[in-house]
Amino acid sequence: MLRVGLTGGIACGKSHVLARLGAAGLRTLDLDRIAHEVMAPGGGAYEDVVAAFGPGILAADGTVDRKALGHIAFGDAAARARLNAIVHPRVREEEARRADAYAADAGAVFVTDAALLVESGGHLRFDRLVVVHCSEAEQLRRLMARDSLDEAAARARIAAQLPLAEKRRFAHFDVDTGGSVEATSAEADRLAAVLRKLAASRRTGTRVALERAVGAIVHGPSRGPRGLDPRVLLTEIAGAGGIEMERVARLLAPPHEGPWYRAARAREPGPPPATLAAPAVLWSLARSGPDPDFVCAAMASLARLTHREPAAVADAVLFALALEASFGAGGWASAAQPPEAWRDRAAAWGGGRPSGRLDPVFGAAAQHASSPAAARTACALGGGDPDLAGILVGTAVGAPPSAAPGGLVADLERLLR
Repeated sequence: MLRVGLTGGIACGKSHVLARLGAAGLRTLDLDRIAHEVMAPGGGAYEDVVAAFGPGILAADGTVDRKALGHIAFGDAAARARLNAIVHPRVREEEARRADAYAADAGAVFVTDAALLVESGGHLRFDRLVVVHCSEAEQLRRLMARDSLDEAAARARIAAQLPLAEKRRFAHFDVDTGGSVEATSAEADRLAAVLRKLAASRRTGTRVALERAVGAIVHGPSRGPRGLDPRVLLTEIAGAGGIEMERVARLLAPPHEGPWYRAARAREPGPPPATLAAPAVLWSLARSGPDPDFVCAAMASLARLTHREPAAVADAVLFALALEASFGAGGWASAAQPPEAWRDRAAAWGGGRPSGRLDPVFGAAAQHASSPAAARTACALGGGDPDLAGILVGTAVGAPPSAAPGGLVADLERLLR
């Protein structure tokens, strides 16, 4: 089954796109409706929401007045975070239950619609992400008309979400709803056809030999950006069963206060985000086999957690693509440099071209494909990052589990399953 996340800006037409995808035969789920259900009397979140926000949010019939609650949540970031902390876990549980019902359907497409997939940091639980968007002026006009809001209130609700231009950076596909209803429907129909074709070609996860996974870690870097070293990230992914960006953000040093997507600083000294590639690629291979598009999304998200520079993000994506290929081919001996198509893909996800700092890494790994130590030395002499050369060669030569530090093998075994 192909799991697809559908998101976008408020009043941008997600519901219409979701309905059109459903009409095309795709299985769909609207998380806003699930939120309604869990906040209804007797629902899993009802009592906690009323206790947190008081009886003033209730209508005369005892149901939650969504407009009253929305006025509180959209006007206060702390209140919004409190509401999300109560409701989101219950919604995620129900989403997982419904998705599991179709998990064994080969070729099925399951589309989940939610406004805050990226903001919540949970977008990487989906194989593909679709962002629905329109112009800011059109979004404002639609929201004011739909919810009978004045301009100030409508702008406040839009500002509570990640700007659409930024949200689109995380998307595999986007749907422009700024034109006519007919044009939007046609675009959604084309997307449905693409998703069905993609689902039909899906493969199961790839079993990476434990020795090769150990080699990628022990021959690679021990440090990562902002204190988020590869070993810590590996433990987090294994424990959480995936990459949840809000959880990963809590591992940063110094700690970050605020949304995960605002954690990156203007200039970040120290290790590049590419040092985090091994855990992300190993997890991607285990969950769905070789999938460069998913690897790009995962690595770009991790890189944007710590770095703002487009070249640093593009480098991280390029290196992750190379590492995925290295695991599949038994090492990086096939070519000194990655193909130009990879660099183009990295540029698209990073928002700028790769820097070229990886060139000595790729060259040294190809020249010394059987010796991590020799590759590291040659890479350093060429001005590259020896840790990254060590990762690439480590995927080929591997390392015995006995060489792994305490707990690493258990984490890798959990992740590789």
